[in-house]
Amino acid sequence: MSVPLTLAGVLLWSLALYLSFWELSDRTITQVASWLGRVSATTSLALPQALGSLVSLLPALVGGLGLFFLLANTLSFSWALTLGFMVATGAGIYQLGRSTGKTRKP
Repeated sequence: MSVPLTLAGVLLWSLALYLSFWELSDRTITQVASWLGRVSATTSLALPQALGSLVSLLPALVGGLGLFFLLANTLSFSWALTLGFMVATGAGIYQLGRSTGKTRKP
């Protein structure tokens, strides 16, 4: 198991989880940004949004790490990498279709 391929597998699974639970991460970004905006009213608007985005990435990274190593130990390394690619691609296509469907409806 090489380090670059392991990193790629973990990031693919993290991306798949982030895209699959987009509404949850979007709510997390909004709530953390509003909480940080109330804590420090003197900062610019971009700083709480950026910190909220970083906080919403952490669960996806931890989940991607866990899923990749679970699948790598149960199935095999190549299956874990392949399934991560397939799920990330499927989640991305689903999100594109969902966002396109929302913009077309009156």
